[in-house]
Amino acid sequence: MAKNLLKSRREILFLYDIRMGNPNGDPDENRPRRLPDGRFYVTDVRLKRFVRDYVASHGYDILVTNIEGKTTNLTGRVVNYLNKENKPQADGQELVDILLDTFIDARWFGSSLAFKKGEGSKNRDWSPIPKTLTGATQFNMGEVLNQTEEIQVNGTTIFSSDEKKGAGTFTEINVLRYGLIAFSGITNEHSAQRSRMSEEDYEILLKALWNGVRSAANTRSKVGQVPRLLVSIEYQAGEEFQLGNLMDYVQLHPAKGKEEIHWASPTDYLLDLSRLLDRLAGQHKRIAQIRYEQSPDLQLQVAIPKQWQLLHFDTPA
Repeated sequence: MAKNLLKSRREILFLYDIRMGNPNGDPDENRPRRLPDGRFYVTDVRLKRFVRDYVASHGYDILVTNIEGKTTNLTGRVVNYLNKENKPQADGQELVDILLDTFIDARWFGSSLAFKKGEGSKNRDWSPIPKTLTGATQFNMGEVLNQTEEIQVNGTTIFSSDEKKGAGTFTEINVLRYGLIAFSGITNEHSAQRSRMSEEDYEILLKALWNGVRSAANTRSKVGQVPRLLVSIEYQAGEEFQLGNLMDYVQLHPAKGKEEIHWASPTDYLLDLSRLLDRLAGQHKRIAQIRYEQSPDLQLQVAIPKQWQLLHFDTPA
């Protein structure tokens, strides 16, 4: 069972980049997702998948996952777990207690708890209490901060689509030349009390954000994906305050005079956090501490304040 429940509000700013990759394919053509104004974006679902996959690879039980590689739904996942634990009849508050005590992603992100009637055992009518669980942490849709372009890469494969054909198959993928992606997140202490998110859960979440993006870079579409900056703002207990969308306070400036749409790495720009630092300075009495992790390749317009504490995720042991 989770201990030491989280008691104060947190805000997260997370930046990572991708070069010649597809950060989040759309469901129709698997092309990078684009907003009406031409900017590219990444869903919060994609980010949460990085996090879930990372902690699952480190032995944590995850609610939103498949079963031995096979697709399932919420009911199937829960039935599978309850049967393994010899508690197939768990329901109501007991059922929700089991889910929250077991699955760290339920404590982080919540779940609709939309079970299917009759699934698991004949005529069973699931009655979880509550029926909807709001997670303590929510992320907005991530946005690519720089202007960039989508590139179509054509190729061929050695293998053909049919053994009778003498030539390989033509391939086509769509990637971004370069994109710096920003996510803002909020962890609400009141929701944490209900979802039982602990201080330890929050620490695992920060580490999973940083390392999960990196771990996912072993697929063809995500190669070139690197975490660049993670900031955790931790308010004093009792403060009903948050700045909100932290990505609004991030600006990029050219470092070498290269046109923005041709940027291809962090060496092409300076990251300017001066607006964020100004806002935080104005609220310093509300803030208990600020922690961060930074890629050494990221160039900052203004230095990180000395009182910010390094998370040391990339510091060798």
